[in-house]
Amino acid sequence: MESKQSTEGKTIPVKNDDVQALAENAAAELTAEAIQRYIRPDLESPNDMVVVAHHDHGESIPVIDLARLLDSQTSQKEAAVLKYACEDWGFFQVENHGIPDTVLEKMRNNMECFFRLPLDERKKFRQLLPGDVLVDSENRTLEWSDNFGLITQPPRDRDLTAWPTTPVNCRESIESYSSEVMRITHSLVQMIAKNLGVDDPDKIRDTYCSQALGIACYPACPVAHDKVLGVSPHSDVSLLTVVWELNHVQGLQIKRHGAWVPIKPHPKALVVNVGDILEILTNGKYQSIEHRVTVNPHKERLSITAFHMPKVDMSVGPLPEIAGGAELKKYKTLRVDEIIAFSSKHEGKKAKYGLFSI
Repeated sequence: MESKQSTEGKTIPVKNDDVQALAENAAAELTAEAIQRYIRPDLESPNDMVVVAHHDHGESIPVIDLARLLDSQTSQKEAAVLKYACEDWGFFQVENHGIPDTVLEKMRNNMECFFRLPLDERKKFRQLLPGDVLVDSENRTLEWSDNFGLITQPPRDRDLTAWPTTPVNCRESIESYSSEVMRITHSLVQMIAKNLGVDDPDKIRDTYCSQALGIACYPACPVAHDKVLGVSPHSDVSLLTVVWELNHVQGLQIKRHGAWVPIKPHPKALVVNVGDILEILTNGKYQSIEHRVTVNPHKERLSITAFHMPKVDMSVGPLPEIAGGAELKKYKTLRVDEIIAFSSKHEGKKAKYGLFSI
């Protein structure tokens, strides 16, 4: 995706290299020098190199069974798992989500075909999403990924000129997948509101009336794969984020107990995480978690990330029934566009927390 560069208070387009083209040259002339703008010096730090497996801590990311969550006979027990996942992890996987295999297969096939198109063809479909990190310096390290974004919900906000037309049924598959993910998110938000003791679930539901899809390809990087990142460490500007790892290649890592923990792809599950907006609404009871995407030396990774957001002109702050009195609020009430503008210029969670907190 084309990024932007800030110069004297203005933003101008910056053309990123075609990462897929670089990766295809791996057998020929690709060297660490050739991808210098992608090399991250911070990965040399011992603290940033620490990676632990789930079994090292004797625990693994929680898994929510959506069918059990929606079944009156098992809902209470599954809701307790969801509560634990939101409070203790900020990340969980959702299985038995109900998306038809045909919808997933069509979406997977279309996205694989799309990323095989020539760069000039793919570049016709570009849409900068709210919260995209801007490239504010010619020296800023680039991410090892090719991606594009789409505003998918509500339908009136769509710019169909940004939606791929190749393959021929691509737009239809995006529409079907988007609607299915909105259904899942609606169910999760309703149960989250119930877990939080919110009298009127619409108070939370109404804050995620929009959805944007970030569709990404992370090519294999045989050279210096351990010195580049597909996505830099960050937390999401969203209420809930839903990720589908199309080809089940591992890459997503979350920051937990001071170490990077890899999330093993589940072929029948989606990954869901708490976003900054939900952290503010819950007064920090549920926290957004810093995460990143690493790059595989031999296999490309494909993913679709669905960000569920409030309207940009809305203001969000701690819900009174959760925070209690004003003196107990840990977070400011902020307009969503303020949060987005700040987040688009800063990586990582630390800087954003300074904006959120009182």
